[in-house]
Amino acid sequence: MLGIAKTAARTLAALALAAALAPAGGLADTAKPPVVVELFTSQGCYSCPPADKFLGVLAQRPGVIALSFHVDYWNYLGWRDPFSSAEATKRQHEYASAMRRRTVYTPQMVVDGKLQGIGSYTGVIDGHIRLRQQAADDRVAVSISGDANAESLTAALKGDGGRTGDCAIWLVYFDKQHTTEIPRGENAGKTLTYYNVVREIRRVAEYRGTDLEIDLPRTGAKGARYDRAAILVQEPEGGRIVGAAWAPLK
Repeated sequence: MLGIAKTAARTLAALALAAALAPAGGLADTAKPPVVVELFTSQGCYSCPPADKFLGVLAQRPGVIALSFHVDYWNYLGWRDPFSSAEATKRQHEYASAMRRRTVYTPQMVVDGKLQGIGSYTGVIDGHIRLRQQAADDRVAVSISGDANAESLTAALKGDGGRTGDCAIWLVYFDKQHTTEIPRGENAGKTLTYYNVVREIRRVAEYRGTDLEIDLPRTGAKGARYDRAAILVQEPEGGRIVGAAWAPLK
């Protein structure tokens, strides 16, 4: 866990500046495919709140799909994160293996499955986002459509003739926002807000370079209802994300 007590004031100031500049800052080009930013975080991690706030800034930025994955390996510190999951931890370990990192940590942001950095280092993450936007021509076109009253949505992927190679297609259910009062653990006494909180993730299909349509149920496992759904097209074993889209479910 990263100790950032000495830099908390500077970090919060940077977040405020980023929030003020985000709508007009030109960091995201809506004409390009979206960049996916994944934050690996935990309510039991003292150094995570600034990164959680920054993810909230990114969640409002056009051209960015920001997702908050709550890992479960900090639950032993006195507070069990209600949004934590073994799936989030497994996904982070896959990235660590793909990036040849020996350990995992929080708060970590992974940009398009390719670049990573400390989630509260806003300048570094913004730089990663710019780099991925500049490489946006190598993406698979993805769209999600559907009638508001239909039981499912439809994800459409445009074939690229195999240019990107075979990829996994992930379906992610997430909620727009959650606020939690934390009575125990390293963040005891704090009330914290989390954005685009991932509730379920599962592999639903394979992309092999040809046009593809996939039905996306509006409900998760056992009929659970969430705010939003996203599709991620990703190279195998924690590789690069080459296509993505999201849609509201309510």
